[in-house]
Amino acid sequence: MQWISLKSLFKEELIINKAVIRTIGILVFLWCMAFGAFVYLPLPWTPVPITLQTFFVLLCAVFLRKSDALLTQGLYLGLGAAGLPLFSGAQGGILRLFGPTGGYIIGFSIACVFVRLLLDYCSSKQKTGFVTIFSVMCCGIAVIYLFGILGLIAFTHLSFPKVIIFGVIPFIAGDILKAGAAALVYRKLRVRINCPVGGRHA
Repeated sequence: MQWISLKSLFKEELIINKAVIRTIGILVFLWCMAFGAFVYLPLPWTPVPITLQTFFVLLCAVFLRKSDALLTQGLYLGLGAAGLPLFSGAQGGILRLFGPTGGYIIGFSIACVFVRLLLDYCSSKQKTGFVTIFSVMCCGIAVIYLFGILGLIAFTHLSFPKVIIFGVIPFIAGDILKAGAAALVYRKLRVRINCPVGGRHA
């Protein structure tokens, strides 16, 4: 009887500890998203600035559970839309979602889920080399671009080729570097911190 009580107590404590760790992970990446928005470089020929957010979106996707990663991006979007200065340039407000960068912000959540699902699939096929992980990261960035393009078209009413010039081409080189850096970080740390990848966690 005592053994059963101790076992139950241990399981409850383990559940609590895991919940605390998950909460910390969500808060850490929420802070990282805000930090990534503060580190930005405005470009004179486009309303879309260079930020570190794509780097942290990719890391959020691979280091948190699917549900936690989506919750993190949802909190970032929701708190920013509510007025907290979490978006690029330390700005906030729901009108930002209807501006030139709104599509990218919405795309963060979609890309986060897409990267995790794609990475889980690759892991199930035992394909976890750098090239594979890097390709997954690049696919995530492509999803962000897709939503960014749609947002820019809706906001600026420019033609598709012009939107590509303003909203994609200036960022390709930097985002490739971010994808490579994110892939390296994941490859180095995934075993040490027991990343929940491979379909074992929701």
